Amino acid sequence: MFNWRQRTWSPLQSMPKKCKGATSFVYCSGYFDGMIRMNINRNPDLSMHWSECPVKLPAKLAYHSSVLYNDHLIVTGGYNGNAVSDCIHEVQLVPPYTVKTLSRMPEPRQYHSTQLFDDNLLIVGGKTTARYQDTLSSVVLYDIKKNECKQMTPLPYEVSEMATVRWGDNIVVIGGADKRGNILNSVVMYNVKTEQSHLLPPMRCKRLACTAVVIGNNIVVLGGWGKKSVEAFNFESYSWQELPEMSQERWFSTAVVV
Repeated sequence: MFNWRQRTWSPLQSMPKKCKGATSFVYCSGYFDGMIRMNINRNPDLSMHWSECPVKLPAKLAYHSSVLYNDHLIVTGGYNGNAVSDCIHEVQLVPPYTVKTLSRMPEPRQYHSTQLFDDNLLIVGGKTTARYQDTLSSVVLYDIKKNECKQMTPLPYEVSEMATVRWGDNIVVIGGADKRGNILNSVVMYNVKTEQSHLLPPMRCKRLACTAVVIGNNIVVLGGWGKKSVEAFNFESYSWQELPEMSQERWFSTAVVV
């Protein structure tokens, strides 16, 4: 856990099982169909342990994306061990924990990202296979209430294995890899209403499979392939700054703000 005000890291209990290509939310899923949970607060307590959660994913998934919508988890795409999924699933987080298929995306996706905008889910980038040459620039808007998918203006470049955050009416796409497998330090802001993109200043480091969160006026980006460094973009100074690094390298990790 990173304390933003004190700029310090504190350890928490390790998870009881390894999770690859996981997602997380505040209310962990990885390459298995279950979830685990921990009750945490701003003062880390090493006596707190992870516990099993009765909620199950629709399948054993990795490299999927998920968002919290009311008392449901909306899960898109991912790799189930045999194929890349094109499904949009709804997982109920309260009894009876129902799982159902809502819709299907225009193409299967893994290593993509999603952000929630009111009753709309924006789905960006990713790959249709494990090959970088099958990386996507496409953007899909899924209307949860109407249960409809709509193709939007694409991103300015193909990208997968990136991080994203929501900033107002924008999704910010951070790092990742292009269709040639080049690792990127580029950052693009995509406006959901106008479908226009513009570039933000690039990160100090090229980052593949990093994660990011918003804290105040800052986008904090953590890790990436072979990296334990952390940096933050401040919208007031319009620049990046280094933050204290993590204790170990992390990629395909997940982060939440509490």
